[in-house]
Order: sequence, then C-alpha cells, then structure tokens
Amino acid sequence: MTDVKIAYSPLNDAALLLVAEALGFYESEGLSVTLSREPNWSNIRDKLAYGICDAAHVLAPVPLAAASGLGPSMGRIVCPMALGANGNAVLISNELKNRLESDGQPLGSLTQSTRLLAREVERRRRDGLGRLVFAVPLNYSAHHFVLRHWVAAAGLDPERQIQWVVVPPSRMADMVKDGVIDAYTSGSPWPQTGQLLGRGVVLFSDPEFWSLKPEKVLAMRAGWTEENPDGTLGLVRALLRAALWANEPHNHDDLVRLLARRIYVGAPIDAISLALRPANDPRGGAGLILDPQTVTFPWISHAKWFLGQIVKWGWASADQDFDKVARTLYRPDIWREAAGPLGFNLPIADEKDEGGKAAPWQLPATPHDITMPPNVLFDGGVFKCA
Repeated sequence: MTDVKIAYSPLNDAALLLVAEALGFYESEGLSVTLSREPNWSNIRDKLAYGICDAAHVLAPVPLAAASGLGPSMGRIVCPMALGANGNAVLISNELKNRLESDGQPLGSLTQSTRLLAREVERRRRDGLGRLVFAVPLNYSAHHFVLRHWVAAAGLDPERQIQWVVVPPSRMADMVKDGVIDAYTSGSPWPQTGQLLGRGVVLFSDPEFWSLKPEKVLAMRAGWTEENPDGTLGLVRALLRAALWANEPHNHDDLVRLLARRIYVGAPIDAISLALRPANDPRGGAGLILDPQTVTFPWISHAKWFLGQIVKWGWASADQDFDKVARTLYRPDIWREAAGPLGFNLPIADEKDEGGKAAPWQLPATPHDITMPPNVLFDGGVFKCA
C-alpha cells in the first residue's frame, strides 16, 4: 500500500475525496490515505508547501497565483484533475437586502442587482458611512473574482469602494450575525447554512455567473507524483470512481448523509441537501456538478482564465508565459492515463473556448465525443485561448 496524506476543506465540493474514503476506493487502488480536515485555505496551502501533505483539495487559482509570484511559494505542484464545477454562492445580510430593496424593487438576477448595489454604495458615501464589507475565503480565489465582477458590473471600483476581508467559510455566517461583514461568498453548504440560520439570503450562485464554472482542483506535490507514478494514477482513478458514484441520482440521499458526517463536512444536513440543488432552485441551490466525464478534466483554458483574472485585477503582470505556467501546473496527460482504463471518453484537445454555449454541445473526444452541459458566462462573453 502507498501512503498518501490529503488535506481538504469541509465543503460539499470535497465530496470526491470523502466518498473515495467512505466507499473504500482508495484501498482498492492500493492506497492508504489519511485525510486531514483543515480550518482554512492557508493551512492547506502551507501543508502542501512544506510537504506535510502529499495532495489536497485546493482553490484552483492558488497554485497559479503562487507560480506567478503571489503569496508564499508552494514549491512544485501539479494538478491532474478538477474536483467538480460550480458549488459556491453569495449570501448578503438581511440588512443589506433591505437596503437594496428599499425602493420596492426586488433584487432579481446577478445583473439586475448591480444597479441596486451601485445605488447603495452611493447612499453610504453620501451619508458618510463606511464601505460595504465583503468576505472571501482567500484573496486568490474564484470567489473573489466573482464578487469583483459583480461590483465592477455595477460601475464601481472594487478596490476603492468595497472593503475585502478573508474569513474561513464556516465562520462567515457568524460574522454576518455580528455585523462585521455585509456579504460573503464561499463554497456550499456555508451560504445555505447562513440562510437557514436567518443570517441573510443567498443572492446568486456560481451557475448564474458561469454555468460551468471551474472551482477546486486536486493539487499534488510534483516530487511525490514523480516518486509514485502508480500511486498518482491510482489516486486519480479512485476519485473518478467516487465521482461516478456521487453523480448517480439514486445515490443522492446517501451522498448528503455522508457529507453531513461530523468527521467530513459536519454541517446541518438540511443545508447540505439544499446546497446540492440546482442553482435555479429558489431556496438557494448552488448547482454543484460532480459528473466525472464533463467536469473533472484539468482544462488548460481554465488555468489561463484564472491567470487572466489575476492579471485583470492588478495582482500580477501580464508579462508572463500563460501557456507555460498553465501546462506546468495542469496535467491533462495524467487524467487521460488514469481515465482511459475506466472507459472514459478522452478529450482530444487540452483547451477549449469558455462561454458561448447556451445549449448542450459535443466536445471532440476519443473513442466518442462527449455531450457537454451549457457553458455560458453571465455577460455573454467568450474566453478564447487561441
């Protein structure tokens, strides 16, 4: 048996790591896995950097930011698979909701709410009040990018007109209750937990920003993968098998109960169940997708989009080789080698256009093309790598 230490954050999108342990997929792949439940993303980043863990459930932008010289060095990291798509949501406090709706207009969609946000920011400026305080789980996170896009879509300057704070997801609802923050975004089930506790309401979730939004990846120390090539493939296979199980509708209730275990996510079962609902569920679903065929491939185009966001918000220079950075970290070759024996269709290309697909579409793959879900960005844009 090959020993593997894996760190994770207690979120629904850690599901594949948790299912693989609970159902014995690691052992059947010759792995002896120790899971480490971590209180925040900085712990996970640092444990990877110092070799305390071999692999981790990681915010996709974090290794890319580190490779761009931002934050502590993580050493050599490779990302052989994604762990799903979507799953985050934005919660606003009851007080902010009331302020936004003060003229009797409902919040509406992500884009409809931007005008109300701009009006509230101007009111606070006029009345001499402080800036709105928005919480994110880490600066270099897709959560931060999404909220910044929302603020910018309102015609506001995210840097000057909003105060940003970093808070562990499980603490965010309490900070809303205490009046410390006005809104937060995190992985589910913590926005849904806040809503069920009466702290606020879920304003929008990932699919309303990007219908097939990448989020977490499996990050591994490159040295470990080089020393344990069979173990690396076994780990990816175990997680793909976990995704096959988790994606089956008849396993949904068992998945909810598994995630709710105190040793895993440890959140209220109602919040976990609610968070797994589609994004258009009016109760606050987050639209998490765990289908291994369509959302676990480590797309180079995803890595380039994240790198583009890091540059867009002024955190790194555009004077870097995006393709080289992306291909050093993201390893679709490992995914293909692990997924082929399981009977998966293997994408022919390593990158694709992001956005512009309002209906299911066919992705070129071998031996058969893959029917992909819609892939739409909230502003109708298309991110092209070519």
